[in-house]
Amino acid sequence: MLETVSAELLAYQEDRLDSYRELNQTTQPGGIVFAGDSIIEFYPLKKYLGRSLPIHNRGIAGIDSQWLLNHIDEHICQLYPEKVFLLIGTNDIGLGYSNSEIKTRVSEIIAKIQSKNENCNIYLLSVLPVSDNPTYQNTVKVRDNKGIDELNDALKTIPTINYIDLASSLKDNTNGLADGFTKDGLHLNLKGYERISNCLLNYL
Repeated sequence: MLETVSAELLAYQEDRLDSYRELNQTTQPGGIVFAGDSIIEFYPLKKYLGRSLPIHNRGIAGIDSQWLLNHIDEHICQLYPEKVFLLIGTNDIGLGYSNSEIKTRVSEIIAKIQSKNENCNIYLLSVLPVSDNPTYQNTVKVRDNKGIDELNDALKTIPTINYIDLASSLKDNTNGLADGFTKDGLHLNLKGYERISNCLLNYL
């Protein structure tokens, strides 16, 4: 069953975007930006990556790559970051977009960032796996790990970026998201965030 974006979620997304617009006006240019969907928004970045680093969270729950492309200035470009970490795509799958469509939009996002900040280092994070546990089907919905692997294979071929495979660090022996790293089959729990943080520390 494909997902739909409710009026409540849209209102929440617009509210978060407004808050980022305000924050951007008083944020020192440079630093490190994490942008993407709920996996990023709810990521305790300072806790796991360092409170002394100039890390800015610009994630918004429920967004897809088209939203991020449409609002790239508020999410990223207004901050003129030195590094950007992007995690986007799982909601595109939920909305029924093809891997080709997702790759095209992610490529456009990257090109837009580079056109406004050519010295920015961009790190594209793999789309994370989902749990195969039937208990979580209402959250996972149409997503499946074969499709996610195929999307990641496509995303890693995008030129001029650094691709980081986080997915492998979270998988169990069935190729799915290990139960110990998730709270609902789709989103990470704190152990999941700790695991991916260990993969990211060397890139900061």
